[in-house]
Amino acid sequence: MSAAESELLRAFREVFEQGNRAWNAGDVKTAYATLPDQLEYRLAPTWPEARVLRSRDEVIEFFEDFQGTFPDARTASHEYLEGAHGTVVVGFRVAGSGRTSGAGGEMEIWQVWEIRDRDNLTVTRVTEFTNRREAVAAAGLSD
Repeated sequence: MSAAESELLRAFREVFEQGNRAWNAGDVKTAYATLPDQLEYRLAPTWPEARVLRSRDEVIEFFEDFQGTFPDARTASHEYLEGAHGTVVVGFRVAGSGRTSGAGGEMEIWQVWEIRDRDNLTVTRVTEFTNRREAVAAAGLSD
């Protein structure tokens, strides 16, 4: 942990990276197990069938379907920033190839995580963006 990293960012990074290891292993249920039952998860428009998901179960179902189509999908190159008012920004690349076509693809995702309870890291909303500039602005930061 760097001297500039807050307790919120350190705790968030630890939980996120644990979930990400599960996601990269294809275990979506474990990856999203810490999400609350109800939340708002706004997918970036680059995801197939992007929409607003309203529960942990919807998030799990969406990403299980996604990994069914892209079974080797993995994330890498994570960047974490603490935003204003209990927000955390996470940026990463998602790469994978289609189960049927074998065609490879890659996209950049930036997420703004809104956290209501810092002690328990209770997430109320996740909003995805396709670039760092928009995510950083949405989190109340300047790029």
